[in-house]
Amino acid sequence: MFCKNIYLFTLFIFLFNFSAGELENNCRNENNEIDNSDLSILISPLMSSEMIREICIYWKNSNLESGDVFKLYKGNPNTTNAQVIFKFQPDAIHGFKKTGISSDFISTSQLTFKDECLNYYVSWVRNDTIKKTSCLSTHPNWMSKRKNSIGNLKMREVFIPGTHDSAAYNKFQNPKTELIIDKYTITQDEDVLGQLIYGARYLDIRVGRYPNSDEIFWGNHGPIRIVPLRDVIRDVKIFLDNTDEIVIFDIQEFPVGFQSLAAHYQLTNYLQEQFDGYYLDRPVHVWGTSLEDIWSTGRRLIISYDYSNVVASRASVWPQVEQQWGNVRTVSALYRHLNKIETQAADELHHYNRLSQPRAAMAQLTPTTFDVIFNRLGGLRKMAENVDINITEWYSDEWQHTANIVAVDFIKATGIVETAIKWNDKRASGC
Repeated sequence: MFCKNIYLFTLFIFLFNFSAGELENNCRNENNEIDNSDLSILISPLMSSEMIREICIYWKNSNLESGDVFKLYKGNPNTTNAQVIFKFQPDAIHGFKKTGISSDFISTSQLTFKDECLNYYVSWVRNDTIKKTSCLSTHPNWMSKRKNSIGNLKMREVFIPGTHDSAAYNKFQNPKTELIIDKYTITQDEDVLGQLIYGARYLDIRVGRYPNSDEIFWGNHGPIRIVPLRDVIRDVKIFLDNTDEIVIFDIQEFPVGFQSLAAHYQLTNYLQEQFDGYYLDRPVHVWGTSLEDIWSTGRRLIISYDYSNVVASRASVWPQVEQQWGNVRTVSALYRHLNKIETQAADELHHYNRLSQPRAAMAQLTPTTFDVIFNRLGGLRKMAENVDINITEWYSDEWQHTANIVAVDFIKATGIVETAIKWNDKRASGC
């Protein structure tokens, strides 16, 4: 694969002062059959009374030969106690395979703040020799590990994985049949702390206000309240206390209880109180501020807010992230929407963006009211399974040079975190 996009090439040459020889070698390495192959473990979002957290294997590898095998292990295959629990011979250079095996339940309290493999590995094997191995993994420090390569960039210039309706989560331990209301309100299988540990750095937060409730502010999905906002805030603070990452806490929509400006001020006052010592006041250059300048303040939480009147009067909040919705119901229509916004983004790369406002590609299907009432699309889990693997592939193969924030449902059902990490590295090398 050759270096693309003259603008990005020039930008990163300037920022990182790579020599021509180093750039040439980095790009040439993409021809290596190992580096140029994709192999990953995904966790299906589907849930029934019989199955939950089904392990799936995704691959894309033009160097496969007859007789090559993919093996799924419980345990590191480089150790003696690893157990092969599934294997198959791929019949195409590109595919997605369900294994029928349910992964173990891992509570958030079992996760650490170091990158780790979570006991499941997949290997590409030829003649009993392992050529490549990947694991189901966490990425709690991917951004801070790359301070030297992405520090000079603005948020608009970084490929950032995110979650859609981040507070609309439920972490099920056992299989169950979902109620219809759960089918169309739950968008994540991990709590907010888990989402951050797995690699999300953009949180899409919808807040409901219930002044007559013990908990006034809730994380909502539409009119349905899901979890107290206090729980979401706690998770974000725990993550920030244990890492050096930057997090965007993007408050979008106000579905319940925000009929007055006073209600918004009550929420922003609450956020200032709860996040005291964590949030970064809006700087002079706003979104034009570089990541290294954000790191230098010691404040790594950006609270962005979807109401310009509040932003104008509160230094604690930044202007909203531009969410780019397709509001579509089929995978093909979603592709057309995303292709349109990424094509526009490619054109915009050649023009100076004064505010450098980040944008979030909302990479999910959107049911209509009648779809929900009659369950015509099978629920958000089914919709996500149809979309998620395509999202990762599109952003790895087609829009990797223009991607900014990509917000997904059920983040472990995608490889968007690994894709973002890989392409941030490649962008930094000029490829």
